[in-house]
Amino acid sequence: MAAGLAAAVLAALGACGGDGAVPPPVDPLQPYRDQVVNWQACDPETLGGESPAYITLRDRLSCATIRVPLDYSNPTKGDAVVAVSRVAAGEPTQRLGAILVNPGGPGGDGLGWSLNLAALWGNASASTTTGQQLRTIVQRYDMIGFSPRGVGASSRMYCGTSGMLRPEHHSSDRSEANVAAMLFNANALGDACLRNPLVKYINTDATVRDMDLIRELLGDAKFNYVGISYGTWLGAWYASLFPERVGRMVQDSSMDVTGNIDVNVVMQPMAMQRVLDEFIAPFAARHPDRFGIGTNAAEIANVYRTLPEPMRVAFGQQASLHAILSKTHRVAKGAQLIAAARGMNQILTDNPDDIRNFTVLDAKLMDYEFVPDSFGDDAEVRGLAQAMLQPYLLAYEPTASPVELSTFNSVFNTVVCNDTVATSTDPQYWVKLGNEMAARYPYEGGSVTRSLCATWGGPSVAKPPLSRAGSSAPILMLQSEFDAQTATEGARRSFDQLPQAHLVLVTGAYSHGVVPESNACVDATIGTYFANGVVPGRSSTCAEPPLPYEGTADATRMAKTSAGETDAAAQAREALRQSLDAIAHSGARF
Repeated sequence: MAAGLAAAVLAALGACGGDGAVPPPVDPLQPYRDQVVNWQACDPETLGGESPAYITLRDRLSCATIRVPLDYSNPTKGDAVVAVSRVAAGEPTQRLGAILVNPGGPGGDGLGWSLNLAALWGNASASTTTGQQLRTIVQRYDMIGFSPRGVGASSRMYCGTSGMLRPEHHSSDRSEANVAAMLFNANALGDACLRNPLVKYINTDATVRDMDLIRELLGDAKFNYVGISYGTWLGAWYASLFPERVGRMVQDSSMDVTGNIDVNVVMQPMAMQRVLDEFIAPFAARHPDRFGIGTNAAEIANVYRTLPEPMRVAFGQQASLHAILSKTHRVAKGAQLIAAARGMNQILTDNPDDIRNFTVLDAKLMDYEFVPDSFGDDAEVRGLAQAMLQPYLLAYEPTASPVELSTFNSVFNTVVCNDTVATSTDPQYWVKLGNEMAARYPYEGGSVTRSLCATWGGPSVAKPPLSRAGSSAPILMLQSEFDAQTATEGARRSFDQLPQAHLVLVTGAYSHGVVPESNACVDATIGTYFANGVVPGRSSTCAEPPLPYEGTADATRMAKTSAGETDAAAQAREALRQSLDAIAHSGARF
């Protein structure tokens, strides 16, 4: 027996090479790292059609689909796919790396961002130092867009069943019946998501590891990045997992990344109400000839609070459609919408017997003088009032709808519930909070009651400690002073916990997504950072251009378009803005 055992040991050692060496462990992710990326011509429809940017850059543009493990902790569970787009560096011999872009959400599709951001920066003015630096970025970096897992051309997430949701009124209706409907619907939608076999694998940790795999497949040692809104949550998570791999990272419109993700959901109603009350209302008060609603900002701010719930629904739809809380240069449209709601509410008050009669109300709107001193402004405001009429009538008596979420909202709720523990798993906590917030922030405060995460069952991943991110390379943070979607209070908390971050605050602005906006100071900071690796001081400011009607003709135009900007750059800028608007249209998202 002893001789047999000795022979077996010798045979085993021989199988290991004969010298007692232990073979290196097998890397289960190696097949993904070794895959050959098949870059091909992009289907223009997946990038928004044959836009001027596509036509100009298609010789440098290519797309691919990469395999990623469904579960990074157990790759044997199978694959998912992630769609990637690339605008190759214009000067390959001087290439510094790649810049990956994410526009937020979670659930936003960034596949077309590589194309439009390359067109924006690549067509900057060649006659200015800033323009030359922005053009240099596109010459020396690949611009990389991608559809995060769950959305777009990647493996898609869907939440839906054959059931029906209960009819809901505006979230400021705190009646027992409406609150019960909100709780029932949140539970039904959460259950619909949890039925999907992909659900556990749609989270920030998986997306961050997908991003790192993209970096490795591109052959880059460092990860360069522009993340907007939820993209900053992704960026902070990446820096916490892989601080040594961070190259140049821009965090634009930052979330509070210091704790639970649902803290950001709770902050949104406060920030949105602030823009309505403290930015748009005072602006309207300064221009009574344009909006016809007086000179008292407090009274103008109170207009929304006097609206019945169905009118609040109609107002919110138009507010989202025109992105009045997302872009500073649309502040005048916000003031017009308040004027339209005020007039329409007066008509409803004066005609109580006809509050559900479309024909009568439409005729009354045609006769009503919204802005008596300005025919053009009066016509624009009347048009907004007419656009609110049908949504108002539908919201007056809401009907049941299927238990179903769009792909965007499926991913949004799945990621939020999978990333961190809910602040509370007691639905009554969210009812009480909704009651309090509906009174203080009536525009969206009551919506916090719709917490899918309360009954979700907990996260599917563990958030890495943010302290690890502090050892990464310098990070550039950009933030509008009054951002309504990612409140500046949360961005500052993140900034305080990131000692290597450098914050640029755009004063007098509330635009969500600073990179696509027209601000020469911000553009200069971005250009210097990516072209030369130079960051500003720990904390600095850039001023917003004058608001409409409050500056020179050139300054007013700059609120929307940079001076001297080429048509190609202006078109790309608008495409980027519309992409962010699409995220905002889906609700109060990041």
